[in-house]
Amino acid sequence: MDVFYYWKNYEADLKAGRIGYFKSTAEKLAELASGFPDFLWVFKTPAGRKGEVQLLAKLRWSDKASAALKLEPGSAYIHYDPANPLSVAFSESGTSSAIEATSRWVAQNFPRALGANFQGTAGQEAIRGATLAELQRLASTFVSHPFSHSAELKA
Repeated sequence: MDVFYYWKNYEADLKAGRIGYFKSTAEKLAELASGFPDFLWVFKTPAGRKGEVQLLAKLRWSDKASAALKLEPGSAYIHYDPANPLSVAFSESGTSSAIEATSRWVAQNFPRALGANFQGTAGQEAIRGATLAELQRLASTFVSHPFSHSAELKA
């Protein structure tokens, strides 16, 4: 099992060093963790393309923080390992054809999340079976590089 995660503030979070975790709720975290996920597949809405999504990265799930984190009361955190060699960012996923293909996949598999505009935990969903296989096939068409080499992380 893997996890779909909508990363609304991708560029801002990278530049601010908010790396290695995502906010969630205790209930959603427990639900996702109970499936023993391997990866978080990260998506965002490309600028000027409301209602569409772009695949950004595949990040290795972690059960613990990879860096010190200031915890906010009442918040739960999904952790990932940005330095893991299996954590990758996708290049060429921002082309029109790639965005269209990714958006079709999301619309077919997560119509409620799309309809909710990925607000809150609507942007955090389990991915299993044939749905995961379809996503892996889609991602295989994009060039990938280690997530830790992302330009924003080096800034």
